[in-house]
Amino acid sequence: MDLTRRLFLTGSTLTVAAPALLRYGLAQSEPIKVGSLVPLSGGGGPYGPEKAQAHKAVVELVNKQGGVLGRQIVLVSENSETNPEAAVRAARKMIDADRVCAILGTWASSETLGIMPLCQEANVVQIFTGSSDTLPNGDKKGLCYNLQPLNKAWCVALADLAAKRGELKIAFAGPKNDFAASMGDSFSKALEKVGGKIVGEPLYYNPNQVSYRAEAERLINTGAPALFLAGYVTDLTPVYRELVRGGYKGKVFALSFAVGPQFKQAVGTAADGILHGSPVPPVGKDTYDAYLSLVGLKPNGQVQNPYGCAAYDEMNLLLLGIASARSTEGPKIAEHIMKVANGPGERVTTFAQGAKLLAEGKNINYDGASSSADFLPNGMLKSRDFALYEIQGDKDVLLTTTTSEAEQ
Repeated sequence: MDLTRRLFLTGSTLTVAAPALLRYGLAQSEPIKVGSLVPLSGGGGPYGPEKAQAHKAVVELVNKQGGVLGRQIVLVSENSETNPEAAVRAARKMIDADRVCAILGTWASSETLGIMPLCQEANVVQIFTGSSDTLPNGDKKGLCYNLQPLNKAWCVALADLAAKRGELKIAFAGPKNDFAASMGDSFSKALEKVGGKIVGEPLYYNPNQVSYRAEAERLINTGAPALFLAGYVTDLTPVYRELVRGGYKGKVFALSFAVGPQFKQAVGTAADGILHGSPVPPVGKDTYDAYLSLVGLKPNGQVQNPYGCAAYDEMNLLLLGIASARSTEGPKIAEHIMKVANGPGERVTTFAQGAKLLAEGKNINYDGASSSADFLPNGMLKSRDFALYEIQGDKDVLLTTTTSEAEQ
């Protein structure tokens, strides 16, 4: 081989190798993209903004502190519309065009389940707040973490409240979606365990109807002394109005996220007496207060931003998982989220605390603002605190609190 040919081949090798080295260098310094997919409209519309605010606040703080692994975080934000079709469109963009390593923030179980096949195929981590008991079924790769208790745990708390109030014959209704179907099944089982039963067949209706008069009449005609309405504010409001117009006098149970200020304003004094329950953050705990401070709220001894605090945990857990794994590959991140969440290790409540200890080679145990953020092997929460209320006037009067453990 002559000198000219050797020089040509050597030069060619360098030409091929240089882009690879350049790409590697860029990969180590380019921003880390994270998807924030929250409901800014639809049934989850009242809670999406607080989730979006929490994601943004954590990212801004971490970026000011130097980012993760020396890389800045870029937040890609979309509106899920509390609609699985809209969520899938947004997730496709995030995965295919934006190349996110994770999608956080989905609120309705139907959204989370809708985008799960896309995330599984692309090895994208999902961290969310959902309650359908079917949520673990679609996660074949261990990429999912849920900061909301499943319906099995939620319904135990609600059935206990019903039993304490002497309401053991209850008709059930909710929209046709994964969440309500799972809630109906779990509530029926939980009610049977305390000596009660569902009256008649559960009623599942289409959301976004012009009128719910027929549904209200069917519920009234069951003769049930109590109703459990597992809807969102957008459908619960018109259903409840029709029940009032139809003269229903029994006790009504609902979910706290559906009977907030928007519902109370819409139905006025007719809301009096409704019993409702929800998972609640650890009010008064340092982790919860730190979240409130970050988003500009002052602790007042009351529950504020019940889903924003979970979104705060979503982002902190993801970024700590990346820092621990020293990778943006989904399976590696997911594996390390379990390690930083469940420990064993030193208790940390912020990304900065955790990243410092991880850099020192120490193990950590993240303690969250919404809960302790300890997970079962399937990525579902081990336990969550619940509060049970009665609407009196325009206020939610606390009746009791309880901790409900998830089933293994």
